Amino acid sequence: MSIEFFTRLPLHGETQFLPGDPRNRGDWHAGGDSTGAVSAFAVGDHFSYIDYLGQIARAAEINGFGGALMVNAPSGEEPWTVCSLLARETRTLRFVTAFQPYHYTPWVAVQQAATYQRASGNRLVWNIINGGSDAVQRQVGDFAEHDERYARATEFLDVVKGYWHSENFHYDGRFYKAEGGGLRGPQKKAELPLICTAGSSIAAREFAAKHADFYLMRAEHPDEIAALIADIRQRALHYGRRDIRFGLSIDVITRATEAQALAEAKRFFDEGVAKGAAKAAAAHAGLRTARKLSYEEDYRADEDVRAFDDFFIYPNVWSGFSYIGIPPGLALVGSYANVVARIREYNALGIELFFLAGYPHLEEAYRLGEHILPHFRGERQPLRALDALAPVLRAAGA
Repeated sequence: MSIEFFTRLPLHGETQFLPGDPRNRGDWHAGGDSTGAVSAFAVGDHFSYIDYLGQIARAAEINGFGGALMVNAPSGEEPWTVCSLLARETRTLRFVTAFQPYHYTPWVAVQQAATYQRASGNRLVWNIINGGSDAVQRQVGDFAEHDERYARATEFLDVVKGYWHSENFHYDGRFYKAEGGGLRGPQKKAELPLICTAGSSIAAREFAAKHADFYLMRAEHPDEIAALIADIRQRALHYGRRDIRFGLSIDVITRATEAQALAEAKRFFDEGVAKGAAKAAAAHAGLRTARKLSYEEDYRADEDVRAFDDFFIYPNVWSGFSYIGIPPGLALVGSYANVVARIREYNALGIELFFLAGYPHLEEAYRLGEHILPHFRGERQPLRALDALAPVLRAAGA
């Protein structure tokens, strides 16, 4: 089975310390005195936080990562803009921009993506998201219910693919209609971005089964990952698809020895417990409507503080980040050899794309590039679309 590695860029500030700590790089902190690089940034300064993100992107490329994920949240920089800025500072790195169909019309998304692909050499990947919190969706003006958002996203990609592969596309759906549009001329040279999506609800799984090249997951116990992969594959068969692939987002705390890695993880944990981060994370989680992962079901805001070792849900798989509010929640914690072994174990389950990151992102890109990625050098394959040409899609009766 093939394997590929992307990283993740911190669009809402660095996380060498707890989120919001003024010692972190960037100006994403609560205010007051700050010590991190560009933490006192003002518009017009010669060096900005985007420049720091550029450093991470170049470090990722130098160290052999195939791409970088841009997380989309109202509290962070806008991903597609950052992708566009960084594409011209890198040569081969692919950029995964997360966005919601609510943000764009299908045609605007198609035209923007075609332009980006022509300018970057087809280095754009889409991560179609639909919101994990009804409360946050309403904050940004989207009042559609959960399942309706996925129905809208399904039509969105029906129309996107129709526009991309036809100059005379017609569609008559519930959310979108099209009458004769499509990419023409030089724009047709661009490749449709690879499509990623996530979400564990039934509606999210069905959406992925129909449209996704990669179904992305947050890390869980290997048994739960295997069960989710089997379910998505079975659903994809209903759409005549046997080629859906799977990705996993997980942080990494790795050092030459197990003891050194555990010490760094415990530093985060002890600091989080001392500052009450677990209670804050639990309160924030109350806004989320996405499914809690199995290990998250055990967390209670009013319980006594749990021990560091209690958060290992599997050898070297630590959920302490989730407890103290650092997403995506799980980390591989261990020696270089043990982290490589766990990656191979997840890969054997069907995970072909790994999003790996450590804190701070810049230095850890070098650590992962020097001590983890070389073990997979002969097995890696760049991402590519398995279907060279998607069929032209039309709504029933169109």
